[in-house]
Amino acid sequence: MSADLRWEAIPSGVLRCVGTVIWNDATRSAVVIDPTDDPSAFLEFLHDKRLVLKYVLLTHGHIDHAAGACDVARSFGLVPRLHADDWTLFAKMPEWGRSIGLAAAAPDIAPKSIEHDEIIEVEEGFSLRVIHTPGHTPGQVAYYVETLGLAVVGDTLFFGSVGRTDLPGGSMESLVRSIREQLYVLPDETIVVPGHGTRTTIGREKRENPYVRED
Repeated sequence: MSADLRWEAIPSGVLRCVGTVIWNDATRSAVVIDPTDDPSAFLEFLHDKRLVLKYVLLTHGHIDHAAGACDVARSFGLVPRLHADDWTLFAKMPEWGRSIGLAAAAPDIAPKSIEHDEIIEVEEGFSLRVIHTPGHTPGQVAYYVETLGLAVVGDTLFFGSVGRTDLPGGSMESLVRSIREQLYVLPDETIVVPGHGTRTTIGREKRENPYVRED
């Protein structure tokens, strides 16, 4: 089954946030992670590939990652999934957006919760593990697809950098602990898809990240 799994990182939206589509090339089942504030890019991708969306997953509730979630979910009769610690942030997207000059409608679909270490079973041989990584936001999570050696980490870890912790709910202490205890324990060859910018690997960041090196 893993030979049929594919993934594509798609930069989109005002802040060029990176959303990710993972799908089974044989069955056409797919998940979207962080459909940014421009859902059209993801809806077009799904349509062009003739994919059947099974889950809309969010790494956290910030507007640049999550504003398009309801539109994408509604198109397939789904409900976005988001850690409960970010539900308030998700609900207040318009208010938070105004503070940074971005406009967004209030979410009109209440999210369903996800939990740390939960296994999201898309179908046989296609699953994602939820990894709670608070620090950038209280409910920030990563999604790890072991069969692909892939971790979609939102705004926790970047190529040579880490996520901001100066926004409401942020904590540098929590962020560093999340990176060391939850992400740096993944195999070194794991591909890391951050919420912005260039992909990297766990091994590269453990060795070279100036903010959080391996202990």
